[in-house]
Amino acid sequence: MNRETITPADFKATEKVGRWSARLGFLSGAVTFALWFFSSEPTLRRPAILVALACAMLSVVGIALHQRKLGGRQPFHAVAAAEFTGTTQDAERGWSNSELTPIPRRIPSRRQQLWRSFAGVVGVWSILVGLISMAWGSPQRPALVEQIHSAGAVFAKVQVAKVSDVRFHNPSRGKSYYTAKTVVELPDAKGGEPVPATVTTKSPDRLTSGDRVSVLYASTQPQLGAVAGDKDDLEDELRGAALPVRLVWLLLTGWGIGLCVIVVLGYIERGFRSFSRLRSSDSAIRGRILRVAQFHHTPSEPGKSASKSQSLVVETAVGNVHFLVSITERDMPDSMKGEQVWLCWDGRRGTGGMRFSPRVTPAVLISDQDWVMHGMLTVDEGRLLADGGIPVHKLSGEAEEGRKLRTWDPHSKWSLYVSPLTLGLLALIIAGAGLMTFDVSSGWRWTVGIAGPLASALLAGSYVMDTKPSQ
Repeated sequence: MNRETITPADFKATEKVGRWSARLGFLSGAVTFALWFFSSEPTLRRPAILVALACAMLSVVGIALHQRKLGGRQPFHAVAAAEFTGTTQDAERGWSNSELTPIPRRIPSRRQQLWRSFAGVVGVWSILVGLISMAWGSPQRPALVEQIHSAGAVFAKVQVAKVSDVRFHNPSRGKSYYTAKTVVELPDAKGGEPVPATVTTKSPDRLTSGDRVSVLYASTQPQLGAVAGDKDDLEDELRGAALPVRLVWLLLTGWGIGLCVIVVLGYIERGFRSFSRLRSSDSAIRGRILRVAQFHHTPSEPGKSASKSQSLVVETAVGNVHFLVSITERDMPDSMKGEQVWLCWDGRRGTGGMRFSPRVTPAVLISDQDWVMHGMLTVDEGRLLADGGIPVHKLSGEAEEGRKLRTWDPHSKWSLYVSPLTLGLLALIIAGAGLMTFDVSSGWRWTVGIAGPLASALLAGSYVMDTKPSQ
């Protein structure tokens, strides 16, 4: 980026662009997949989906233009470091880092951060399932069925005139059957002579001349031809839906199961509490920021490797603790080291001792410089702090009126630091979805169907790398 500093106006514009781009993208995706799963009007489905995808593409273009307007993409560590700065009120209040500043009971909520994380994971999962469904489905009725449907389709039992190319099939599972090229006589609703038509039949017994089979045809225009099968066989093609009903429910069930897994994992890792007001059951302790470090989680079961998390090491009266937050050394200015803070945490979560009790509990750092950072604290370290912690309701003094706290939330500026690779993958996924609305060959459909989920995984990985360049 050519600019040396990021102004507050740039931040506000970036948050607005990111918020509206995300909303437009999610709305476009929801419309696209809802039409693909449930619409039975193929002539209207394709234009509507293409319009929705065009809106999603506009959101990608809007982000790229916004970055260009500000001089180019901004590295994540610069955005994160700038989040610590801002106009403070310490000089007016006469506070210093050595004094015990009041602790506020109301703090900026982390609700938006939780929803943003949840929406991101759900979005990637939905893209993956949606692209598979688009490759699996059919954008239009088969050409002959479409012609017959437009002319007034009916089912009828018609007489077989000739049978040829008979083949016997004996699958390893299911019942054996015969296929054949069959010439049938189609009655004319206008009273004319029956019109011959060649269809491909599938029957449990070998057909002969004089037998009767069920076909779909236009009684007023029998010259269009016919398709063999009864209402049960041709229901999906005639209905005009992109997917059979049973496949729709199968995919929706899989999507729903994945959604439940995401919710459960989100609860275990983050909890649902917005942490916007400190409760009487919460605890707080005075501390000082030392450094950024990696925290190694103890394996939950023998034989499993330890996991790692980024953290801020906070010095307290009872020892150093790790405040778990996605931050690296380059994300924090050197001036923040030694900053006096209140460390507050929810002491009840994960203390039940049950098998599936979470390992972490919501926590927050409240700085004397008026920034608030939401994160997590391990339950074990929370227990170690219990003796030195002070119940919030016992703390004397409330934060006086007029104190404006700001949330350290660089991820809300995602439209400023997202990389060209991530934007390119988004554009590629949108273009692939648009291609699936056309009648392309099965080989190309499944090529896109396989490449789509792979691109979704690469999209998630690319975004994670956008936020971790310093590692």
